[in-house]
Amino acid sequence: MNFIKIAFRRLFRKGEHSTARIISLATGLAFGVLLLSEVFYYYSFDSFYPDSDRIYVVHENFKMDKSAETMESYNRVSGAIAPGLKAEVPGVEGAARLLDIDYSIFYTDDKKSYRAKFSFTDEYLFDVLPRTMIKGESTDILKAPMTCMISSEIAENMGGDVVGRLIELKEYPGKKLSIGGVFEALPENTNYKYDILISMVSLGQFRWDGSDQWLGNDCYYACVKLAKGVKAESLAPAVRKMQEVHQDIERLEEQQGGLVLKYSFMPIQKVYIGNLKDMILILSTIAFAVLLVSLLNYILLTLSVLVERSKSSAIYKTFGAHARHLRQLIFSESVILFLISLFAAFVMIMVLQPAAENQVGHKLVSELNPYVILPLLAILILMLALMSYLPARFFSRIPVANAFRHYQQKRNQWKRFLLSFQFVGASFILSMLVIVSLQYDKMKNSSHGYHSEGVFYGSTSGMNGNKIASVLHDLRSMPEVEMVGLGTMMPCNGISGNNIQSQDKQSELFNVADFYSIDENYLSILGLSVTTGNHFTNEKTLDGDLLISQKGADMLKLYNGWKGGLLGKHIVLSEHGGTYIRGIFDDFTIGSKAEPDTRPAVFFYRSESNFIKKVIKRPSYSFNILVKTYPTTQAGMMSKIREIFNKALPYKDANIKSLETEQEKAYEQQRGFRNAMMAGSAVILLITIIGLLGYTTNEAVRRRKELAIRRINGAKFSTLLKVFLWDIEIVAVPAVLLGAWGAWFSAGLWMQNFAYKLPLHWGIFLICSLIILLLVALVTVLNFTRSAKQNPIESLRYE
Repeated sequence: MNFIKIAFRRLFRKGEHSTARIISLATGLAFGVLLLSEVFYYYSFDSFYPDSDRIYVVHENFKMDKSAETMESYNRVSGAIAPGLKAEVPGVEGAARLLDIDYSIFYTDDKKSYRAKFSFTDEYLFDVLPRTMIKGESTDILKAPMTCMISSEIAENMGGDVVGRLIELKEYPGKKLSIGGVFEALPENTNYKYDILISMVSLGQFRWDGSDQWLGNDCYYACVKLAKGVKAESLAPAVRKMQEVHQDIERLEEQQGGLVLKYSFMPIQKVYIGNLKDMILILSTIAFAVLLVSLLNYILLTLSVLVERSKSSAIYKTFGAHARHLRQLIFSESVILFLISLFAAFVMIMVLQPAAENQVGHKLVSELNPYVILPLLAILILMLALMSYLPARFFSRIPVANAFRHYQQKRNQWKRFLLSFQFVGASFILSMLVIVSLQYDKMKNSSHGYHSEGVFYGSTSGMNGNKIASVLHDLRSMPEVEMVGLGTMMPCNGISGNNIQSQDKQSELFNVADFYSIDENYLSILGLSVTTGNHFTNEKTLDGDLLISQKGADMLKLYNGWKGGLLGKHIVLSEHGGTYIRGIFDDFTIGSKAEPDTRPAVFFYRSESNFIKKVIKRPSYSFNILVKTYPTTQAGMMSKIREIFNKALPYKDANIKSLETEQEKAYEQQRGFRNAMMAGSAVILLITIIGLLGYTTNEAVRRRKELAIRRINGAKFSTLLKVFLWDIEIVAVPAVLLGAWGAWFSAGLWMQNFAYKLPLHWGIFLICSLIILLLVALVTVLNFTRSAKQNPIESLRYE
C-alpha cells in the first residue's frame, strides 16, 4: 500500500509524461481489444451447444461439371440425407435437418406485423442442437402439421403469452400457423440462425416437398451428432454404402467418368471460421501490431522518465532500499497507469459502441463469453508484466554513485530499437489501409455488366394478384418512370441453380445460375445486351423460351461439339424440362465482384399476363417489379413507388429497394474492413507521434550541452537539424521498408479471397513509405526547433 501511495503522489508530476503514456496506451488497448475480441468471437461460434465437439455439419462435395478437376464443397444437402445417415450409418447418434425460409414478415391475429427468420425442421433438431424449451414440448410440436414454435425474443416482442396464437407469413397468404411453444433464443455466435421453427411435415403446404429426395434440391442444412469416440473419417465406408443403395452412385460415376458426389463432415465449431482464415490472420496481425506499438511506446516514454529520476533511485538505495523494493515501486506505478488506461479504453469502446456494432454486424455484449474473455485476460496480464518488468529492472540497476551527480544514459540504442518497432507498425498499417481502400473502390465502382442507377424494385409478395395490373398501370403513368418490367430474380441476389443435361439425357453437363422468368422489358431496364439472336418480345417469343449467357453458350459448344450457331437449339434443364435457345447475352457480374457467382446465367421468358395469372392461381408465388426512372427524377422515387405498391398490399408494408444501393451492400464486409484499417492507422500514427515526440524531447535534453557548444562554435541552425534528422531517419528508413514489405505479404494473402484483384504495384508501398518518413521528419523538425533555438548559456550555466 505504501508503494501505491507513493505511485499516486508521483502520477501527474511535471516531467512524468503520465498523460501521454495514458493516452497512447488507452488508445492502443481500445482498438487492439476490439479487434482481438472479434477474432476470438469467431472461434466461439456454436461452442454453446453441449457436446459441441461431437456435432458436425454435413457437406456435399461435387463436381460442377464433368470436366472439373476438383470437387466443390457445399454446406447443404438433399432432404433425405440427414435421416438416412441416422438410420444407416453406425456411429451417428443423432441427425437433424433445417430448411431455410430466411427473414420474413409475419402477421398476428391482432393485425400486427413482426420480422423473424423462419426455418422448417423435424422433431429431432433439439436432440442434436439442444435449446431449452420455455413452453411446450419440441418433439410434439414439430410432429404436428401447420404448427410452429418461436424464440423467447420474438415471444417477448409479441407480448409474452403466445402459445395458441395464429401467425401468417407475408409470402404465403392464407397459410395459418399455430404457435405451439417457446424456446430459448439462439445467441448471435451461431452459423445457422433461426427465430421461428415450422414443423417439417408442414412443408408441402408452403412449397414443393423434397424432404424425402436423395438427389437434387440440395438446400437442407444437415447436422449429425456422433457417438463418443467415433471419428468422422471412419464413417466414409458406411456413407458410401448408403449412396450405393439410395443414389445409384456407381451408375452416376460411370456416366460422368469418375467421382461426382460424396459427403464429408465438418466440426460445427469450425464452420464459421472455415472461410475467414485470411481475415483472422490479418485482423490478428493488425491488433497485435497496435498493442505492440502502444506497449513499446509506453516503455519508451517510461524509460525516458526514469532516466530523469536516477537520483531518486540512488537515494532510495542509500537509505537501505533493495532492488526488489524499487521494482515494486515501478510495478505499482505501472499497475495504476495500466488500470487508468484500461478504464479509459473501456470508455472509448462504450462511446464507439454503435459504430463498432455497425461494422461487425452484432452486439458487442455477445462477445462476453469464455472463448473471448479468457484469452483477452491472458494478453492483458502479459502486457502488464512486460510494461512493469522492463522499466522496473532498468530503474533498480541505476548505480548509487549517481546520487550526487547528474545522470544521463550515454547510449540511446534501446530507444531507437523501441522507436523502430513503431515505425514498422505505422508503415505496415498505412500501406494496408491504402491497399484495402483501393481494392474496395475498384470492386465497388467497376462495371458489373448491367445498369443499376435509377433502377428500383419491389416484390409482389403478399400482394393480391388481381391488383397487380393496376399497380403496373399506375407505375407506368408516373412522369418520372421510363420503363417497368418484371423478373423473378435480381443480379445482386443469391441465385439458385439447375443443371443442363447432355443430348442423350444420360448425364448432366454443368450447372447454371437460374434467373427463372423475366418479361420483355427486364433486360432493357438493366441494360443487358443480346449479342446473338433477339430480345424477348411479346409478339415473337413463347413462354419458356431461353436466353443464355455467352459463357454458357461457349460451354454448350464445347460439351456437345456444336460447330455452328446455337439459335433454335433444343436443350434440357432440370426443373424446367426442354426449351429452345432464342438468344445469347453478354456475361455480367452475379452477386458481387468480391464473391462473384461464376456460373453461366439463363433467363426464361414469361409474359406479363402469365406472371399475373400465376400469382392469382398460386398466391405464394411472387416476383419483382422493376422500375427504371429518368436520370433527373430519382429524388423521392422510393416513397412514391411504395405508395403505389401499398394500394395492393393489405398491411401497407411494401419494401422498395434501390438496385444501386443493394449492389453497394454486397461490399459491406470489405467496407467494414477498410474502416477498421482506417481506425487502426489513426491509432498507430497517434501513438507513433507521441513516442517520437517523447524520444526527440529526451534526445534534445540529453544532448543539450552538445547543441550549445556547436552553436557557440558557429554551427548553423540548419546543420544542427540535419544531424538530428539523420539520427532519426537512419532508424526510420529500414523500419518503414520492413513494414511495407510486411504489408505487401499480408495484402497478397488477403487478395487471395477475391477473383477481381487490384495489382499490388510497388509504387503504392513506396508512396506510403515516403509519407511515413516525411511525417517523421516533420515531427522531428518541429520538436527539435524548440530545443535548438534555446540560449546556449541556459544549457551551460551549471557546468
